[in-house]
Amino acid sequence: MGKEQRKSPRNKTYAKVLLEGSSTLGYLRDLSRDGCQLALIRPLPVQKGDSLTVSVLPVEEMGIPRFSVTVEIMWIRSDPVYFLVGATIAPVTDRESEERLEELFKYYA
Repeated sequence: MGKEQRKSPRNKTYAKVLLEGSSTLGYLRDLSRDGCQLALIRPLPVQKGDSLTVSVLPVEEMGIPRFSVTVEIMWIRSDPVYFLVGATIAPVTDRESEERLEELFKYYA
């Protein structure tokens, strides 16, 4: 296994995601201020350095409305079930999405 390179600890997270501009679904995992992991249901033609915009779909019980974030791909892996993407979170430019992302951090802290 590689040496841990994260600057901030990640919280175990579980929220559905939908890649904007496609019908690719998946899950948001291991969220931190710096990044996250996406576990997608199918492989994508992407590579390190590409950006993806995802809609985060928290479960209704969380009380957090849907919001979008853009991520930059840092690594890609596949396992028997998911296409895994490690990514950094780009600065969120709209206040509403920033507030919802902050609520998600707090929920899983």
